[in-house]
Amino acid sequence: MYSPQQLYQFIQYAKNYLELQDVQFKSGDNFIDPNNEEDVTKLISIALAEHRDGDKPSGFAQNIPGDQGRSRGPWQIYGSTWESVLREYDVFNSFEDINDALDDPGLNAIAALLVAQYDVGERQGLDNWTTKDIASQQEFLDAAKEFDTQLIENPERIQNPDGTIEEIPAEPTAAGFERTQAPQILEQSAKSIANMASELKLASKGQLLKNKETYVSFTGNQVRSMVGEDINNMHKNLLAGVNIADLSNREIADLYAKNIHPYLPYDASYRGVDMQGNGQNIVDLLQGKNVSPNDSFYVPGEQKVISGDDVNKRVNLLKSYMYQYFLNKKEQEPLSQLNSVYEYIFRTAHPYIKVTDDVMGAIGDEPARGIPAPSDTFEPMPLPVEQAEAAPTFLNNLEKILRVKPQGSKVRKPQERNAVSDFLNR
Repeated sequence: MYSPQQLYQFIQYAKNYLELQDVQFKSGDNFIDPNNEEDVTKLISIALAEHRDGDKPSGFAQNIPGDQGRSRGPWQIYGSTWESVLREYDVFNSFEDINDALDDPGLNAIAALLVAQYDVGERQGLDNWTTKDIASQQEFLDAAKEFDTQLIENPERIQNPDGTIEEIPAEPTAAGFERTQAPQILEQSAKSIANMASELKLASKGQLLKNKETYVSFTGNQVRSMVGEDINNMHKNLLAGVNIADLSNREIADLYAKNIHPYLPYDASYRGVDMQGNGQNIVDLLQGKNVSPNDSFYVPGEQKVISGDDVNKRVNLLKSYMYQYFLNKKEQEPLSQLNSVYEYIFRTAHPYIKVTDDVMGAIGDEPARGIPAPSDTFEPMPLPVEQAEAAPTFLNNLEKILRVKPQGSKVRKPQERNAVSDFLNR
């Protein structure tokens, strides 16, 4: 079951996708422009009208088939009617059965915006819903207005595939689920040369990470986990005999990018946002967000600094494919699914390091002498394959995923080596 807040989030995801496809949104009484808050309210009201309780809004839209299975998702889209229109977009073409795509609420929102923009023949935009008149009633519009453009709402209950409603308990240590401001998931503090040098010094002492915590990196097309103690020992060995103060600023930036930046804490949250269910809420948030175009970012592997605008152009080219790849790769085993979330993070949001102006001045346009180029940051993506759907009870709440820790899995012990001298050609 989806609240108006969650429906708003799906619409924003759909808007961002269609804007990347160069869709120009029409305005007017019968058309929905997702950049207009009043129009967004109308589209949410349509979903509430499709799933009303008698002649009253229930406050939620459901994701269950209607009309003997012909209409699907929160906006009850007829797949047979709209298939030819939808398949003009790549995001729908990976599905053999268009109804499988429409059962995904994010793709259903894309379909709803396309229907709401349809301008062929007599039935234009909102006229394509028989519930248009009901949705225009003030009672439904008032119910649809229950969203905040600045907030992300964690669900308090979900609907299982069998139709039963399951309450999601609050986190044991909290009075209830917190609301997190949407923009903050991509916000990070800019790293200066001094910041990087400081962390390298800590790493050289084996004190950078928490010994008992688990961290992940992405190598060889796989998310790999290690305990902090092993990483600390590896760093201590790698940096043995290296005086950080003797390194050039360019060498500091590159050494930081290759050895410190790759690791993320292995947890059921990302940058202050808790993962829910199968972690798709994190993927959806990242899918719909961009970094500030005026910020500067260091690119590991290329040894150069680019603008936030260039980062967005690069990442947005990957997002459509990566989102579909994530959906197709749903795993039944909780840790495998958590790894899928982290794979999306590593391939989209994580590769770029936000930096201050002094890093740009230190790097320049030429690669550092004597420092070999690392392996490509973006590894070739495997083609999506059909995989088994997750079990109906799979990770229904945050508490379940928090309980899952990799202590029982075998952790690869890093090889002892001292490569920094060779790395720096000294």
